[in-house]
Amino acid sequence: MVLGPQSTKRMRTAKFSCMFESYVDVRDWLENFIPQVWTKKELGLERIGYLLKLLGNPQNKFISIHIAGTSGKGSTAFYIAKLLEVSKVSNVSKVSKGRGTPKIGLHISPHLVDIRERMQINGKLIELNKFIKLIEEIKPAVESMKNSKVGLPSYFEILVAASFLYFAQEKVDWAVVEVGLGGRLDATNVLNPTLVVITNVGLDHIEILGNKVEKIAKEKAGIIKSGVPVVTGVTGKALVIIEEAAKQKKAPLIKVDTQSYKKALKSEVFSNNKLPIDILRSTPYSFASTNKLLAFAAVKTLGINPSKKQIVNAFNSSFSGRFEEIEENVILDGAHNADKVRFLIRWIKEKTTDYRLQTTAVDRRQWTVVLIIAFKKGKDWKKMVDLLIKNLPVSKVIATKFHAVTDMGKYQAVDPKEIAKYVRSDYSLQTTVYSDSHEAVFASLQSKIYNPKSTILLVTGSLYLVGEVRTVWQLPDF
Repeated sequence: MVLGPQSTKRMRTAKFSCMFESYVDVRDWLENFIPQVWTKKELGLERIGYLLKLLGNPQNKFISIHIAGTSGKGSTAFYIAKLLEVSKVSNVSKVSKGRGTPKIGLHISPHLVDIRERMQINGKLIELNKFIKLIEEIKPAVESMKNSKVGLPSYFEILVAASFLYFAQEKVDWAVVEVGLGGRLDATNVLNPTLVVITNVGLDHIEILGNKVEKIAKEKAGIIKSGVPVVTGVTGKALVIIEEAAKQKKAPLIKVDTQSYKKALKSEVFSNNKLPIDILRSTPYSFASTNKLLAFAAVKTLGINPSKKQIVNAFNSSFSGRFEEIEENVILDGAHNADKVRFLIRWIKEKTTDYRLQTTAVDRRQWTVVLIIAFKKGKDWKKMVDLLIKNLPVSKVIATKFHAVTDMGKYQAVDPKEIAKYVRSDYSLQTTVYSDSHEAVFASLQSKIYNPKSTILLVTGSLYLVGEVRTVWQLPDF
């Protein structure tokens, strides 16, 4: 998610003179740095390295945990941060016995609604006035790069730098940092982490990372550092690549079988203080425990042993836009590749078939799904559609699009008419098209086909879609 010299030339002229008076001013300025054309040739660490040097290399002023993966890296990062927070353990370089809860930074991307989601401390967004001042502080350094040998940084790179500067200024105990894309050449890979986590490897962003699992695994493995422990849930051919990279870097490798609780708990990292299966199953929807297993393995590798109560508190925290039931049987999930869709399908099946895990009154004998879907260009959206329709009792498909600006450009949504055409040609399902995602949601909630007692309204296909429609229920505070 970076902008190279060629894209810099095609970028709109940025307004470099004014200061910021509001969140909107900051957002508009940042969006000047989103490339109009983005290719894999523009990946690299030169621009982010140059920018961070101008800012005093803040990434070297806190202890970090770096997380990559095709699916679940955001959720895993979220749960690691929560476990660190509830465990009340400060890092070894800064013992803060009298301070109470340690400061845990969390950097995730993309954001759903508010840019500040990318730079959280203990689950709280940076205050608005601090955010504005932070970007004002970075602005001169960004502008000075215009005539440099590396060129202007990208939107993503500026926000990575802002997150790192914020964490350094706030003197966080730990910073949990999610990779944006790939790993080896991602802007976050300037870190020298204490721990690396690679959740899994699948086919996503194939036009950038490669069309084979082994190639993608090599990119993910690029975050492995010399002697730094690696926790992974990777399997198959991709695991061979991860193992070889860890061996070359002399990095201890902790493998967790996330497909089986019992096998996972036999992993060396769980010895002496194993995570009981019942704790995972006591949290909402046991299948979502895949990322929780990795998160727990990560903190154990750090030598931190949270209590059962602390684990339950951390794992009961909800991650917005992921398996989120925002209203009775209205589910928002930002699944944006085939692996994520498979997770989502299994989660919904578990929700509707296991009475113990039900939180709402879906009739388990006869229930249907109304799909509201939109996809980002470049994704294998037809495969995602196939998986959803073939594995869930879908009664209607509502094709729409998001208008949100992505890290890789504007107008990135697949035309909903194209989605509807595919559904109609391959499946005998009622299909409707809306060019506005909010209109799609309102129409669905008011439709006779939707009954919260027997119907699940599922919004999925893109985090950008989820972030956009989530404002129907919760408006941002800026």
